[in-house]
Amino acid sequence: MFYKNYFKYIIPSMISFTLTGIYSIIDGLFIGQKVGYLGLAAVGIAWPIAAVTYAIGEGLGMGGSVISSIRRGEGKERESREAIGNSMTMILISAVLVTILVYNLAGTLTSLIGADEGTHGLATIYLRTLSLGAIAQIGYCGLLPIVRSLGHPVLAMVSVVTGCIINIVLDWLFVWVFLWGVRGAALATISGEFVTALPLVAFFLKKENRIPGNCFRVRPHILKHILRIGVSPFGLSILPSLSIILLNLQVVRHGGDTALAAYSIVGYVLSIVQLMVQGVSEGAQPMLSFNTGSGDRKMVRRTARLTYAINLGIGLAGGLTLLFFIRTIAVLYNAGPETTAVLLQAMPYFTLVMPLYGFSRCTVDYLYATDRSGGASLMVYLEGLVLMPGFALLLPSLLGLKGVWLVAIFAQTILLTLGLYLLFGRKSGR
Repeated sequence: MFYKNYFKYIIPSMISFTLTGIYSIIDGLFIGQKVGYLGLAAVGIAWPIAAVTYAIGEGLGMGGSVISSIRRGEGKERESREAIGNSMTMILISAVLVTILVYNLAGTLTSLIGADEGTHGLATIYLRTLSLGAIAQIGYCGLLPIVRSLGHPVLAMVSVVTGCIINIVLDWLFVWVFLWGVRGAALATISGEFVTALPLVAFFLKKENRIPGNCFRVRPHILKHILRIGVSPFGLSILPSLSIILLNLQVVRHGGDTALAAYSIVGYVLSIVQLMVQGVSEGAQPMLSFNTGSGDRKMVRRTARLTYAINLGIGLAGGLTLLFFIRTIAVLYNAGPETTAVLLQAMPYFTLVMPLYGFSRCTVDYLYATDRSGGASLMVYLEGLVLMPGFALLLPSLLGLKGVWLVAIFAQTILLTLGLYLLFGRKSGR
């Protein structure tokens, strides 16, 4: 019964996140083939800013999801619904603010994060177009974990699958047929996101799932709890993007646009492994949170052990697979000889880091899912604000472009040590 219930959540979540990664790869293929390496570099420049939008939805939705699951485990149905209602209110407010700010500041933002004369215009177009879909981006990222936690992981999966199919079809139409370039890629993305969000919104419009109106009124103590938990998944989404900004600058400094294009391809192909790991960890969250609320520590530990085993396996197998097929990947992305040479140099380092990433991601998700957000936030923000920036400044200055590829290995090794301490080096508690 345990395995049936576990994989009921894990498999749909894995499919959802894996398909998102596949879409990301296909999106890059269309851009690489029809716009060229400058298009790939421009998207790589703009994406960290766009990722802030997704991070907001992820943080608010996961915070509400964890609280809702724990309260249901405690038998407090009313408080569970209030957590969901408060999350939804903040999702809507955030979407309006993000649309206004990013649309109007897109040009300035892309300049600040390293766009040069060759990439600034394309990056600005891409980012400004994406901002028009902020309501869908924040909405679906926030509602997905809530719908999963309410016992409907298949609906969440179907929503994502449908949206990704629309993305791919429109990518082909807008980028390949109409030749709209990065603007077409962005339009395809936001169109798919609206399609993803619609079934999730419709779910809450049904009478049996409807949240009472007074649950949407923001209550400071609930909002504070949502933000305390949500700060970890928010950081997981946004801080890697901030690190990418700094790493982009270092890549351009030590390798130019050719190296930046190679680094963008690395990001595309690694994203599928990272998203599979994320799918497993987030899929386990409802079980971890509910059993935390009900006080069933044995079930919490059993769920965690299986999640760790799966994610470490994904990290190892995924990294090795990408290493063996890197030349094929370079051809698919229309990478020239110079870009391919950089890819061949970089990929072994990222292969090494994937199992380490599987451990750290699983540890962070386990900690916040069990309402131990302090340890989760420590790992997330130590990585994003100290380790990655610190090593990104230090290692390239000593080793050049090779130092850029070593940054993640150094950071993840320290996180491995910290994660083991948080899990086993002291008495655990909520």
